Amino acid sequence: MAGMGLTTLIACSSDRGDKPSDEQRTGTLALPLRTVSSTGKVYFLRNAFFQIQNFNTGDVQFLSTEEGLADDSLLTIRLAANAQYAVTLLDGWFLERFDDEGGGSGGTTSMGGAPGTGGGAGFGGKTPVPIGGAFAQDVGSGGVFTAGEGPVDPPIAGKGGVSSTGGTAVGGVGPVAGSGPVGGTGTGGTGPVGSGVIIPSERVRLVTELTPETQFVFIEPQSDNFINYHFRVGDEVIEFNKGNLHISITVDDVPACIPPEGVTKPQRVLLDTNLTTTSAVSLRDAFSALSTNGGLAGNPELLFNEIYDSFASAPGKVPQAKHCGDETTDGQPSLNGFPIDCDRSESVQVGRLDGFRASAFVNRIDLAAANGAHCGQQRMIFAAQSFPRSLMILEAQVPNPHPELGIEGCRPLAEFWIAQDAIDDPSERGERLRQAFLVGGAPGLEDFGPFFRAENLTVGSGQIRLNTFNSGPWTLREFKLALDGDTLSAIPFPVAESPNGFLWDENSGLPQGEACRENFLTALDGVLTNDMSVMAFVVDGACRNSESRNDFFTEDYQSHLKSSPGFRSQLEDKLLSVGSSLSPENIASRARFAGSCIGCHMEGRGLSLGDGVVSPGAQDFPMVVEVPTQCGDDPSESCFLPSNALTDVFLPGRMNVLARTFGNVVPNPCDGGGSGTGGTSGGFGGSFGTGGGVGTGGGVGTAGAPSMGGTGMIPPDKPEPAPVIDIELASAEEPVDQLREEDAEIRQEYGDVTISGKSAASTH
Repeated sequence: MAGMGLTTLIACSSDRGDKPSDEQRTGTLALPLRTVSSTGKVYFLRNAFFQIQNFNTGDVQFLSTEEGLADDSLLTIRLAANAQYAVTLLDGWFLERFDDEGGGSGGTTSMGGAPGTGGGAGFGGKTPVPIGGAFAQDVGSGGVFTAGEGPVDPPIAGKGGVSSTGGTAVGGVGPVAGSGPVGGTGTGGTGPVGSGVIIPSERVRLVTELTPETQFVFIEPQSDNFINYHFRVGDEVIEFNKGNLHISITVDDVPACIPPEGVTKPQRVLLDTNLTTTSAVSLRDAFSALSTNGGLAGNPELLFNEIYDSFASAPGKVPQAKHCGDETTDGQPSLNGFPIDCDRSESVQVGRLDGFRASAFVNRIDLAAANGAHCGQQRMIFAAQSFPRSLMILEAQVPNPHPELGIEGCRPLAEFWIAQDAIDDPSERGERLRQAFLVGGAPGLEDFGPFFRAENLTVGSGQIRLNTFNSGPWTLREFKLALDGDTLSAIPFPVAESPNGFLWDENSGLPQGEACRENFLTALDGVLTNDMSVMAFVVDGACRNSESRNDFFTEDYQSHLKSSPGFRSQLEDKLLSVGSSLSPENIASRARFAGSCIGCHMEGRGLSLGDGVVSPGAQDFPMVVEVPTQCGDDPSESCFLPSNALTDVFLPGRMNVLARTFGNVVPNPCDGGGSGTGGTSGGFGGSFGTGGGVGTGGGVGTAGAPSMGGTGMIPPDKPEPAPVIDIELASAEEPVDQLREEDAEIRQEYGDVTISGKSAASTH
């Protein structure tokens, strides 16, 4: 079997309860091993060996399911906190299933046999395999669960049975080191206990798009992360689900939905993470384009170094950079009036421009202004190839080359991406994208300039975001490009759209507090929808945080709301006035998920959002994991795996927007095409043969007839022209609060909403 990766669940714990300081330094890694399916089958993960590497120290530890578990459903180990780990499930694991009839009913004599330890020496060879009985630790353990008491639920009691014969079921499979005691002589009881069924290896497949071979986690004290990994057994999907310290795991026995032929692939038209495709552009290529396109004479190396040196106090390694602490509030380092952490170790990345590689091309045309004032964003994600982890996202806002056509001026960009769907060769896709991002004039985009030019990532347009793990805690920061004299420079900028969490606390004393809370009452309109793909919580620039930190407190809005009975009452009144059944706490959780960077990436995932909506659970901090793994069933291709938040929520929603606005898309019925209905808030009209619904405009079963969605599918005879907005590079000499105001003014000129229905000020 192929190796399996694991996203770990971390919960704070302590090695010695009498020392609170130790509790701050440790966490517990919990691995689920048992699940009960919806049809009553019980699955165990067997012969599982986990390698856990601490990248801060280089130490490697191992865990095994065969090492005397006290609880068959959970395997735990204490690990040092504030450290980066890679967890890998090594080759050799397999699944055991107990069916309804296969678990045994106990039997009256099931007390027989002392708990045996036979086969304990079954380690050796390339793949450790326990010997003696069906499973080494099970030999002679008959009746451990039933003890003659008859049937139990679930019926997993029959661990004696076959294993009581000692070494005849699996013993000796594979190379084994040492001769150790084999078998054991326990009688195991004579009742009809039965035994588990080992699933043949050819029927078990790791669903690699959800669980890569190796995954990473940064463990922080007193924090919870989540675990979620999938197997497929024939048509059965076995899912070890998310949870907290004591997690539950489930099996879905429903046959997987098989998409029909011809479905438009979101992994080509919205997010291409194929290793061959992304290799077409290096980070040096990207920074060279930003530094020189548009007639600039910039220095790509210097621009890159300025960004990472900004985490340090002046003078740092790059004296001309904008540094942390250049702005202060009440004598403390700040940005936009909010505290910021200085002298982090991110400056270690200075000089490592060539140490990054691309992991994704991202099409965010869904962020285009509804009136066509611009065509949304075109993004690339880059990741450091050595630890500590660091990711950089270049988010270029693309001008509409024909504003006189309104949103129709952006149609060639949509069609360029849709054409990618038919190109099976990842090298060809990569070359087309390379030309579009770096040079301009790609096939079909002759009127579009290169996506990567400085004006597309400045005040009023796009941005650069960093997702860094160099120091604890994980943090996300934002930058805009500006001119410092004749030199292109990077300036730290408040993080959109993340409001500072203390603004939710009416007793915090922040001078921005009252005005921002008034703004929140308006911003909550963006999270009233139950379609998570279009939720947005866009706040005024003065409310935006200096950085979005993974400390499980700063942007935990519900926690801060507990101290604000007055503001909670205002939220409640607003919700009643619009007829919403949501609570103020639901709004705080939705704002955390949809409006906070760290919320969307980690802290706001797996939350109950009210009205039965639960945000997708986190597998890892980034939206695209930076370690390539096999693409589905094709052993010749490798991809960087997207998070389940992308695959389950955001990509289907963005595909919906693409189809509704520009057409030429065949949606996938297996993902439902988003959570909207008809053609007004998320459906594809007649795409699934439903037709005739609200705003479909097409007949039943038209599968996307010309009026699909009923909103904007047929261009008007005389398109409404878009406002013409010229973006110029900002001046690096202007203070951040002034630049922030200029950014807000430009975004107001774009109009009210994007084609997705979000606020035009949204950048998430």
